[in-house]
Amino acid sequence: MNFRKIFLTFFLVFNLTLLSQNSYEYFGILKLNGDDKTVITYRLIFKEFNGQINGYSITDLGGNHETKNIIFGNYDKKSKILNFKETDILYTKSTFDENAFCFVNFSNKIKFSTLQNKLEGNFEGLYKNKKKCINGTISLVGSEKINKLVNRVNNKIQKSKKLDVKSKDKFNTVKMMDSLKMNNLTSNQNLNIFWESDEVNLEVWDNGKIDDDKINIYVNDKLLLSNYSVVSSKKLINIKITEKSIIKIEAVNEGSISPNTARILLSDNKRTFELTSNLKKLETSSITILKK
Repeated sequence: MNFRKIFLTFFLVFNLTLLSQNSYEYFGILKLNGDDKTVITYRLIFKEFNGQINGYSITDLGGNHETKNIIFGNYDKKSKILNFKETDILYTKSTFDENAFCFVNFSNKIKFSTLQNKLEGNFEGLYKNKKKCINGTISLVGSEKINKLVNRVNNKIQKSKKLDVKSKDKFNTVKMMDSLKMNNLTSNQNLNIFWESDEVNLEVWDNGKIDDDKINIYVNDKLLLSNYSVVSSKKLINIKITEKSIIKIEAVNEGSISPNTARILLSDNKRTFELTSNLKKLETSSITILKK
């Protein structure tokens, strides 16, 4: 087999692999059964490859109990049945104990297409020990459909002659939607991350306009980075992890553009977590790394 045939074979196999792997993203709500009729925002992102489902879910988007879970499952193309379940917590802003979390287990007939962008049905709630918690219903819409609606609304807002520039920026629906996709830490918020490694690489930088934001970073109340000016280039710090390590971010100032913002990336050889701190002068937020 000559080089041209080898290249052609590789090209065909590679593209067939890409075609058989599909990515999906949904936004919507979980409605819990019971008298209180509780509704929780929900985001679902996964890939389907040869019937296998892998991805993650995020509950309570931007809220005090925002939680990101690993999901896996399967999809039968003949029966159109989608099965997935939340298995492990990647991070949470909630103060609840890990064993108190109720995981979504979903099984229903779903048709994946650009014409039908809904994912709906009942789910069963199970604790980590498989005991039943609270059930409910899932009602989600594909991100493509939502993005079209968001852009259409935003175009009307930006063209409106009744709103000034400041108001148009405040009600920019595209920015609102983007903020839901980003993990933001505000004053006095804490993010709990479950970690397996003995260390974590922390990177901090500013991916927006550089406005002389300065921060302090503490690890278990010890000052690690003092009066640091956040710039576009990444500052890398390696941190040894104990059973419970608390990283605290403090805004020294607000720079020339309020609030003080910093992008933070935590990583090891298995996982990465990216977030943004949004703080006013002397406000703090924290990240608690819990060793598994």
